[in-house]
Amino acid sequence: MSDKMSLEKVLRKLAKLKKLYEGAKKINSEGEANNAAVLIQKLLTEYNLTMDEIETEDEKKSDLIHEQLSGYEYKSIGGYWELMLTQVVCDYNFCRCFKYGNSYKNILIIGSKDNIENCKWLVKFLKETFVKLSNVRYKEYCENSMMLKQPTKDKFQRSYLMGCTQGLRAKFKEEKEEREKAEKEKASRITALTVRNNEAVDKYVEQQWGGYGSGRSFSVKYDVANAMGIRDGKNTTINKQLRG
Repeated sequence: MSDKMSLEKVLRKLAKLKKLYEGAKKINSEGEANNAAVLIQKLLTEYNLTMDEIETEDEKKSDLIHEQLSGYEYKSIGGYWELMLTQVVCDYNFCRCFKYGNSYKNILIIGSKDNIENCKWLVKFLKETFVKLSNVRYKEYCENSMMLKQPTKDKFQRSYLMGCTQGLRAKFKEEKEEREKAEKEKASRITALTVRNNEAVDKYVEQQWGGYGSGRSFSVKYDVANAMGIRDGKNTTINKQLRG
């Protein structure tokens, strides 16, 4: 089978699985949706890991693009966790993510069209998963806490969701290191691909905006909610369903 045929087969399978996922979500079939999500992420990971082997001449010539997203979809919760989550996903899926302007509410993703679409899909899935869990964890906290004054739900969720992004980053890092140890030859190809991708993004940013601006760093307050989020983030992979 040719490289072109292999790539087409992967893309066709991804399209079918995405349709299956969306259909399962519409009928509230969480089990089927998660099973589809498992297969999608495995294919996306494999696709990126073997990109240097299967990309055609057209893909090699593919230009980078940028797309603006909202970092403020969950307005009732607020906070900059949506920006941080998007950055984590992009960092491990061949894209780069920045805030633009003076607000964390405005997000810019840079990468190839296919990889940006992959990141957007994964971010959407993880946001839904983590927000749903934040409601469960807040209820558990209120039922079991001995504190007389409980934190407001939105404050608890912001801390919890930031913990989820911290835990998810740690999990992605661990999985990457495990793959590199298991497959040294493939790891060297991925390192080269990542370096090449980052260099291309840096050049793109320089051409479009004259370079990177300076942005303020965000501090994270460690508390019970944050610790719960870190635990759930580490236990979350697209490869298995989170259990409450």
